Parts: sequence; structure tokens; C-alpha cells
Amino acid sequence: MNAGSIEIDGSTLEYTFEGEGIPCLVTGSSIYYPRTFPDNLRLHLKMYFVDMKWFAKGYAKEDLNHVTIETIVEAIEQIREALGLDMPLILGHSIHGTMATEYVKKREEKVSGLIVIGSPAEWGNATYQEKAASLWETASPKRKALQEQNWGQTNEIDRLTGQKEAAARYNNMAPQYWYDPEYDADWLWKDMTVHSEVTQHIFTKVFLDYNMFNPPVRISVPVFVGLGKYDYVIPHTLWRPLYEGIPDFKFIIFERSGHTPQLEEPEAFSEALIDWLNKPKS
Repeated sequence: MNAGSIEIDGSTLEYTFEGEGIPCLVTGSSIYYPRTFPDNLRLHLKMYFVDMKWFAKGYAKEDLNHVTIETIVEAIEQIREALGLDMPLILGHSIHGTMATEYVKKREEKVSGLIVIGSPAEWGNATYQEKAASLWETASPKRKALQEQNWGQTNEIDRLTGQKEAAARYNNMAPQYWYDPEYDADWLWKDMTVHSEVTQHIFTKVFLDYNMFNPPVRISVPVFVGLGKYDYVIPHTLWRPLYEGIPDFKFIIFERSGHTPQLEEPEAFSEALIDWLNKPKS
């Protein structure tokens, strides 16, 4: 089996790997993320899908006040070392792409490139609130009405915990997460372990008032950023013009995607990423 586990700080992180080609470390979940990427990418990338602690079945509870961007970066480095990956690409989706970027900002000599999908360049600050509100204003009346209807069901969700809560909240926000506002993402969350207390800490404490490029940074490795035009949770407008410190930068907005373009537009996503992989890097 192309699977195993890594012990970090008492937690057991499971991983799987698939494909051939350039090694690519995918941070987040060994269950959720393999489901989202098109098969033909496995012909170009050897993808290592690794749990982070908040998705680990073997999670060792810890003082969440000690969970910081720095400790997350260190955990990613321990994962890379444990897998024996020499200069891999590193890939992250959503907040995991932000984490991968923070890793590269501190350890770029350890990787050959960075792939970021649907990830916030800012979070938990006034700029994020403004950009999200502005983009949501452009949503269709039908999309807005469906979201209002869904918000009326949050009392039921509040009684749930863990994986059931995460899946229910994701579906409740479908009009803001997906190009198809009625998309049912339950299958993505099947068999997942979710430690909600950790994920809430990450979103409300660790990345509170976060700005990826303030203070200004320079990233020397090639960077690919893919965002969905219909992602109202992570507005594509958050990234402009914050990438001036990345000389080798590919930025694509997928026109018929929300938060997960690799799943929503698999052919367009694969074409764009493979083209980036094959082009000589500066």
C-alpha cells in the first residue's frame, strides 16, 4: 500500500502517495484532498497527501495557545523530512495553501516551487471583510436567496460536532463555496476526522488579522496561484497586487469555479498546472 504514518508531537499523521513524476507535498488531509485532484495530474506529479493534526485520527491533545504559524511551519518541515522529500513542490488548498506559503517564506531553500489554490492572502481583518462583502454583492439574486435560506437552518448545525459539523457547515455555505450553489459536498467529508476545536483556533486566533505580504516578503521559488471567480469565501481580489515580491509568478482565475477549481474545472485546472510545471522556471 502507498500509505503510512508519521509521528509528530505525539500525534499520528497518516499519509498516502499516488502518481509519478515531480514529488509534491500536499498539506491538509490524506482523505479529503486525493478526492479533489484530477487523475491525469498523477502522470506528472507524485503527490504525497498528508494529514495535519486537526484532521488526524491519532491526534494528541495539546495546549492550543502553543499552536502558532511557527509551530505549523515546523510541523510541515518535520513531515517533509520524515517522508525524505528532497526539494519537492509544496501544495496547499484553502488555509493549507496559506500555511504552505508561510512555510516557503521561511524554508524556501527546501522546496522547488509552491502551488496555492483558493487560499487567503489576508484573513480576519478589515481588508478581508471588505473584499468578501464587495464580491458577494456581485452574486446573483438566486445565489443570495439560496444562501439566506440555508442560513435559516444553522440552529440544527449548532448541535453537531466534528466531521458532521464540518460537512454540514460546508454544505450550508455551498452558494459561497461552489460555482454550483447547490453542490452537495458530503462525499468529500466521508470518513474524515475533524478536530473542530483546533480548526476554530486556527481561523479565529492563529490567522487573526493576517496579511501574507505585510511586512513585504520576497519568494524566489516559482509560485502558481489558482483561484475561483465564484469563490465568495476567499475572494480572488485579496491577491491583487500583493505578489510584487514574487518574480516567477503564475496567477489564474478559473471562470467556472468556486473554492475548489481542481475539482470544479478539472480539465482547465490540469492544463494550467501542467503548463506551469513544464515551462522553464526563471
